[in-house]
Amino acid sequence: MPLWGKSTSAESRPKWLGGDGADGASGEKADCFATTAGWAMRAGQANSGNDNTSAQVEILACVSGATGSTLSATMGEANVLSVDWEATTTLAHDGTGTHDIVFTCDEALTVTSVAYVTGFSGEETNSWVIYGSCVGPTDMAEDIGLIYQYYSGTGTNTITFRANIHANAVTDGYITLVQPAGGGARNCLMVTEGSSAVVDGNGTTCTWADQVLYGGSAGGGVDHSTAIFGTSVVKTGSSVNTLTTQAGSSSGSVAILTGVQFA
Repeated sequence: MPLWGKSTSAESRPKWLGGDGADGASGEKADCFATTAGWAMRAGQANSGNDNTSAQVEILACVSGATGSTLSATMGEANVLSVDWEATTTLAHDGTGTHDIVFTCDEALTVTSVAYVTGFSGEETNSWVIYGSCVGPTDMAEDIGLIYQYYSGTGTNTITFRANIHANAVTDGYITLVQPAGGGARNCLMVTEGSSAVVDGNGTTCTWADQVLYGGSAGGGVDHSTAIFGTSVVKTGSSVNTLTTQAGSSSGSVAILTGVQFA
């Protein structure tokens, strides 16, 4: 059995790497990605013995592609493989609170986007965003819209989005990325607005950067048809990347980010 692969339809990262948040001498799969030279390990990880995240990446397996092309070219469009966020029940909703969602891919991405804006609550031209809502615990209806903006990670395989929690959110409320009562139609909708763009190491446009990532028409995973939100594939092993259907105390229900609630 080969120890790594170059398939566009199956998990191909080196099999000796730890998965589901495992880390140690071998490193973690979440930190491994395809480059033009082969499978590489992100710099500055515990297994590298060097905490310099700007150091040159370590090539774990030199791999050529098909008919002389590079591994990055053979892999085609970079795949988003997992998503993760911090579980918290004390998230501030006075306009100062922030919450991050982290995506892990099998190639490094180059992101063109305006910088994150504190207090942003509307469409930002030239920004890569994810649309969501703050919903109340009583009726699970939208109290205020919520937008996760691209925050950091260009040049790596780990991309962070950050949302600033609006003061109109309510105590004990939740975050949803799907359609709540009174909200717009979406299923974890991700959009490159204006001139923002997302390409992989070979310059291939990432089509999933403009798709829904939940439900029957989702566009994630190695097959570009997986609902990344709600799967068991995790980045850190925290297993909080599931969406939980939450019923309101009086009426309504919606799929919320598991483990996230306003104080």
